[in-house]
Amino acid sequence: MRGGRLVALTVALAVVFAASALQQGELTGVAACALVLLNTAPVLLVARNPVVVVLAFSVTYQLWLDPPGSDLVREGHVLQSMPTLVALYAAGAWNRLLWVRGLALATPAWMLGAAVTGYWPTSVDDLIYVALVFVIVWWLGVVDAGRRSYASELEVRTRELEQARHALADQAVARERARLARELHDVVAHAMSVITVQAGVGGHLIASRPERAAEALGVIEGTGREALAELRRMLLVLRPRDHAAAAPPQPGVADLPLLLDNARATGLRVSMHQKGSPAPLSPGLDLAVYRVMQESLTNASKHAPGSRVDVHLRWQSHTVEVEVADHGPGAPDGVRRGQGLSGMAERVTLYDGVLEAGNGSAGNGFRVRATFPLQHDRVVG
Repeated sequence: MRGGRLVALTVALAVVFAASALQQGELTGVAACALVLLNTAPVLLVARNPVVVVLAFSVTYQLWLDPPGSDLVREGHVLQSMPTLVALYAAGAWNRLLWVRGLALATPAWMLGAAVTGYWPTSVDDLIYVALVFVIVWWLGVVDAGRRSYASELEVRTRELEQARHALADQAVARERARLARELHDVVAHAMSVITVQAGVGGHLIASRPERAAEALGVIEGTGREALAELRRMLLVLRPRDHAAAAPPQPGVADLPLLLDNARATGLRVSMHQKGSPAPLSPGLDLAVYRVMQESLTNASKHAPGSRVDVHLRWQSHTVEVEVADHGPGAPDGVRRGQGLSGMAERVTLYDGVLEAGNGSAGNGFRVRATFPLQHDRVVG
């Protein structure tokens, strides 16, 4: 309780106490006024230690009922118990251990015992009622303290959950950024590889074979347009939800013929081999299969330009397998380092697949093979 309110409460209790004593004709002399202050002024300290205030009232109220050195015996009034009731409630609601707050119950126990033994000249029946009220008021303070403690715990948990929600949102944003980075790499790397190769071909043949150079420029234009469409598609994903319906679908297995044609335009001699009956794939797995093949062909055009490339797509009852093998020089250490293979590995792992990448059996050429479980796709997709 704030200081101003506590002062106002203490003054109000003093007025009520004094009015009750005045109405009974017991407020006479300076000593009586001093006892009224002793039975109300300690409320000012209730915010610091309400238990001490309650215990103090067990002494000061006795002094009011039976002043020392005087033959006057006061009957007391229920309104004169208000300061003790306030202190008892504050003691029950105090932010301390229960046994510490329970020390305040010594006051009603002492008052009741003093009345029963005749130490206090007051009615035992009345004091039993007062003591019962004292205990009930103290218990109400305990209940209020428990309620406030529970509310405080809920606030702490709410803040923790809010922090966890923000952390999960940040993780989701980071994952989305990483995914978009892979998508951009796949699109840009493939397009730039095709454009670089065709630009070189066009520059070499523009004087001797202008018609072949014109074909190379056409391939460059088509590849550039396709790359722009892919970039536009990814940017549409970042738009608000109300624009999401306008986003075109991501590429998949159905778009492989165009992908192979673009790879052939770079000079690769690509042959496609498909085995088994195609199975429906979720959009995510469909895109993953496409990207693995796209990145593999991009690597082949970079590291084995003009070579023969065998592309295999094998459909089985529980798996779909993608294999791209070129017949170029292979990699010195058996692995072509770069962002492309890392991105492929992440895509394959996302769908519980297995990625194998390395030189061919004879040490020539480079082979990429990714196997995806279809059972996982049916559950997740």
